[in-house]
Amino acid sequence: MESPVKRSYLTEEHVEKKPYDQLVETEDFKGLLQKKKAFIIPVSTFFLAFYFVLPVLAAYTDVLKGEAFLDITWAWVYALLQFVVVWIGGIVYLKKSEKYDKMAQNILTKYQKELRG
Repeated sequence: MESPVKRSYLTEEHVEKKPYDQLVETEDFKGLLQKKKAFIIPVSTFFLAFYFVLPVLAAYTDVLKGEAFLDITWAWVYALLQFVVVWIGGIVYLKKSEKYDKMAQNILTKYQKELRG
């Protein structure tokens, strides 16, 4: 015996598209998302790699055990550099996010009539 086919009434034919759905499908919006991904993915990859390298190097190699200067080992230098990287990364992200916010506002302004419905 075959199981009955379930039909959904939420197919594209039955669902009314909201103005936001139309905005998301525009080339401007897709371009904004592409630019954000092009920044966020490589930067996130770098940060994760940078932070996970310290425990790996410290646990499994002798690279960070050498003296850098003034009786301070390379492990301490690397660990302190992580704070510097966080601050620099935060500042760069703030500057980039301002740019993306302006782009998003321009897109909203451009499609304002369509969004009001």
